[in-house]
Amino acid sequence: MDNISESKLHLPKDGDREMVTALVPNPQVIDPLELPTSGKSSESNVSSMAVNWAKKYYTTVTAHEKRSQLQAPQSQQLPEFEGNRARTVDKLTETLKIASEIAWGKVQNLLGQDIERHAIDPELVKGSQITADARKLYAKAINAYAEEETPSRLSVLIGRDIIELRSKYSQADPLVLGFVTMEFHYLGTFLLESLSYAEQLQFLPYLKTIDDYLDIPFGEIQTAAANHDRNSKALIAVQHLLQNTTQIASVVYDRVIAQHQGYSSSNGYLTDTMVKLSSIRDVEIFQSYLCLCALEGGIRPVQQELFPLCVMLYPRLHVSWKLVQDMLLVLFWEIHDRLSPEDVMVFLPYLRTLTEMFSADVFQN
Repeated sequence: MDNISESKLHLPKDGDREMVTALVPNPQVIDPLELPTSGKSSESNVSSMAVNWAKKYYTTVTAHEKRSQLQAPQSQQLPEFEGNRARTVDKLTETLKIASEIAWGKVQNLLGQDIERHAIDPELVKGSQITADARKLYAKAINAYAEEETPSRLSVLIGRDIIELRSKYSQADPLVLGFVTMEFHYLGTFLLESLSYAEQLQFLPYLKTIDDYLDIPFGEIQTAAANHDRNSKALIAVQHLLQNTTQIASVVYDRVIAQHQGYSSSNGYLTDTMVKLSSIRDVEIFQSYLCLCALEGGIRPVQQELFPLCVMLYPRLHVSWKLVQDMLLVLFWEIHDRLSPEDVMVFLPYLRTLTEMFSADVFQN
């Protein structure tokens, strides 16, 4: 089977504004019972223990780090053709047939050693099942595009399917989500690489719909929200934050990029269109976990899912902890400035705990 290129998508710099404007209006190594997850503990005690737990988790994981370097596969570039919607669908369909297995090979190269490093049960990381799930959902997205359904309509058509898929993997082991999301990321990238720039502009919103539902715990947020009364302070605060997450994430991105000019990860420079979009989504993801913490009244979502996923994925993608720390600091002040004092007080304990768990003190080794 021919390999597929890892070259940049065909998104010229002068198209960045158009692209972003159209799209913007991810078994425990340590016993989770070691850290209180309910709101009954004092704020300072929970925060202090969270930092200690984060240090222990990070130290335990990095102790299993292997010395060998992963080798990236050689690849060829997917062909680019101009054409109408039917031709675009044909290209996407043909690419989907071959690209899912190639994408899984990239996932294995990126995260293969993390199965041992994070003590993940190898039986839970089933490549055949993950690639089949990815193909199925992307096929639905391609079909929706072919039928001229809107991206918002796509969220209605497959949103529940993605929530169920996310739940299936996260319940087995939240870290398996890292393998799943990277499979979708690489496969989505290959699909876009088969298209012209104009076609990418048309199809990218459909991919973003899938990414959003896969990366953000919408199902868990809905379930937790159902346990609250209509006048619950936590529920009201979450509603207000969710209405502003994208705007907040965009401002946070702009301010962080100003602090880290010239910074690049394995996916490219922060100023690259696709990196910008994924960076904004990362800030949205952090906000969604804050919402889930507020609704659950504890830090379980961060402790058991967000933090371990970041520890597994960010170093592999060459995302620095300093960048994450600066992002959280800007996020803190942006939430402080945008929400009412009553809403801020709901999120404050979890914002502070989250910031301290990702602090330099935790990652000093």
